[in-house]
Amino acid sequence: MTAFETDLAAEHRRYAAAAGFGVSLPVAGALYWSALAGLGAILPPEDWGFAAAGLSGLIFPLGLLLQPVFGSPFMKAKSPLSRPVIYSVLAINLLWPAHIAIILNAPQIAPLSLAIGMALHWPVIGWVYGSSFGIAHALARTAAAAAVWYALPELRFTALPGAMAVIYLVTVIWLLRIRGRGA
Repeated sequence: MTAFETDLAAEHRRYAAAAGFGVSLPVAGALYWSALAGLGAILPPEDWGFAAAGLSGLIFPLGLLLQPVFGSPFMKAKSPLSRPVIYSVLAINLLWPAHIAIILNAPQIAPLSLAIGMALHWPVIGWVYGSSFGIAHALARTAAAAAVWYALPELRFTALPGAMAVIYLVTVIWLLRIRGRGA
């Protein structure tokens, strides 16, 4: 390993520890997808899509509020590694015109579109923290969303968001275990 690679690995570890692996954000994601699973049982697809779009704006503020509860001061932790996260979040937000078009014209596709589209920044988040959890999270979401989409079409608005919530909870447990090991 070169000196640069050693320094980079050390910065990944330092930043992850300082940010508490940002655990409060996936907790907020789990709550978001849990709410969407519940709403899927009572709202028609057209309204579910608008609720999903509107509620998505609460994920980050909720993650901020949960920082002290979960010991994840990601906003206070500073690192040159954090900049790619900002760009990757920007990138997923560039998909909103497509999501809105889907919600307006083919609302039955919205759960699949949102589940995969809103996962695209996870590999970058994992890299920033020097862990494979981000890639695993994104792959699990894509696989689960596709599986529910094709295997259980009648449950697209309940089981699909429910599966996303479970994946978020597994990710939270994974992050807490990594954090507990001091890695």
